[in-house]
Amino acid sequence: MYDKNTGAVYNEYVVPATPSHTSGRDWSRRTELPLWKGRGGRGRKGPRSLADMIMHVLVDNIGFLSEQHLTRGDLPTRYLWRIWRLLENRGTCLQAWKVLSKLLLAEDGEKTLGLYRYRHHICRPSEPLSHYTKPLESSSFDFLSYLNISGPSSFETNELIALTELKNLAVLEIIQPADELRTVFPRMSDRLVRGWSETHDPFPLLRILRLWGDDSVTEHSLQYLSRFPSLLLYDVNGSRRDWGNVETVAPRHGWETAEPLHGPHDSLLWYLMLFKPPEEDQPTGKLRDLARNIDEGLISFCQNNNQPLSFVQHDAAPLFLEYLNEAAKSNLPLYIDSPSYDPQGCKGRPFETWAYFLYSFLGQLTKDEDLRKNGADVTKQTISGSLTLPSRPLACLQLGHCGRSGISPTVAYVRRGLFATSRYTFYKIGATGGGMKNGTSPKPKDVSGFMKPQPQLSSVETGLTLNRQKRRRIDDLLRSFTSS
Repeated sequence: MYDKNTGAVYNEYVVPATPSHTSGRDWSRRTELPLWKGRGGRGRKGPRSLADMIMHVLVDNIGFLSEQHLTRGDLPTRYLWRIWRLLENRGTCLQAWKVLSKLLLAEDGEKTLGLYRYRHHICRPSEPLSHYTKPLESSSFDFLSYLNISGPSSFETNELIALTELKNLAVLEIIQPADELRTVFPRMSDRLVRGWSETHDPFPLLRILRLWGDDSVTEHSLQYLSRFPSLLLYDVNGSRRDWGNVETVAPRHGWETAEPLHGPHDSLLWYLMLFKPPEEDQPTGKLRDLARNIDEGLISFCQNNNQPLSFVQHDAAPLFLEYLNEAAKSNLPLYIDSPSYDPQGCKGRPFETWAYFLYSFLGQLTKDEDLRKNGADVTKQTISGSLTLPSRPLACLQLGHCGRSGISPTVAYVRRGLFATSRYTFYKIGATGGGMKNGTSPKPKDVSGFMKPQPQLSSVETGLTLNRQKRRRIDDLLRSFTSS
C-alpha cells in the first residue's frame, strides 16, 4: 500500500484477536511460557531497533500467524530463522511449529530435532476430542501425527471413530488409566475397531496401534485390521478370557503372535527383534545390557531438541538396528547422558520415544512404501549422526495421565483379579512390501527368551563361582527341553 501524504510504502495484514486462554480450545496456538517483557527497553548501544521489536511482537503472537503471513511479501529467510531461534529459547506451539518446520526444513541452515519433532502433553483434556485432533491434521502429509489418549476423559465412541479422519496419523495409543485412578474413560471394543475399518480409506499411514484396557477389544478385532494398509504392530492389553484362541485366530488373519515381557523390562529392542531377530551367537546378557542402554540413551536423545540433523539419500541412511548393534560391540556411547526431565512428573517427559524410533525402523524395513503410495516425498532420509529418524516430521500429543506419577510406561489392571488380564502383541512381516521377507522372524518364545532375566551367579553359599561357560551350556540344555 502507498500513502500519498507521507510517501510511505507498506503492507497491512489483519490477524484475528487472540481468544481466551481459559477454554483450552487454543492449545495448539499458545505456549506455557510468559510473554517477553523487554521489547521496550534499551539495547546494548542505545534503543532497540524496529526490526528487533517487531521480531519479539511476532514471537509473542506466533500462534495466530499462518504460513501465508510469513511468506507473503518475500520475508527474507534470515528473519524466519531468527524467529525460530527465539522460539527455541522460549518454547513454541504446534501452530508455529507446523509453519516454521515446513518453511525452514526446505532452506539452508543448521537444523535441529526441535524443528523435526514436536511434543505436547495435556494433563486434563476437557474439550471434545476434535479440538485436540483437528490441529494434528495434514492432508498434504507435511508432517505425521502421533496421538496417545490416556485419560481421564469422557470421549464418546463416535468421537473415537472419527479418528480415521486423521489421514496422517502414524501411531495411535489408547491407554485406559490404571485401576487405582478410578477415572472415567471410554470403553474400547471390537465395535470401535470395526467402525474404523468401515470408514473410507482408514488410517493409510498407521503403522503402530496400541489398545490397553481392563475389558477392551477381543481376538475378534483381528479380522478388521486388514483394512488398515500400513499396520504392522498391534499391541493389546485385554481380558484373558477374550483371547483364549489367539494362537489359531491370529495366523488366519495374517498376524504373527509374540508373548511380550511384562513390567519395566519391556524395551524398544524387544519390539525391534520381532521384525529382525538378533544374531544367533549374541549373548543374552549383552542383549539385556543393550536394551537398557537403548531405552535410556534414546530417551536422552529425544529430550534434547538441539540434536543436529542432516539429510541423505533414502538408500544411504544408516540401518537403525545395525547401528545399535555396532554401538554395543564397540562400547560406543549411545546418548547415555542423564535426562534432564523429572521422571516423576509429566511435563517435558519424552513419552514418544519408543514409538518414534519403532516407526522409523519400520519405515526402513518397508522402504516407506505407505508414504510413497500416498504422495509424500521420501527421497531424502533424515538422520542425526548415525541415528536414522522417521522420514517425515512428527507431531506428538498425549492426552491425560495413565498412572499416579502421570505418564507411565506400564499400567496395572487388577480390579477383577491380578491375573485377569494379559498383554498380546501381533506383528506382520512384509505387510507393505519394501524388503521384509516371510520366514525371517523368530518364534515368539525365542524372542522373549533373549530378553528374560537369567539366573545370577552366586558365591554366597559355597564361596566358589561356577564356570560361566559350563553354566551357559546347562541353560542351553534346559531351553532345548522346554522348546521341544
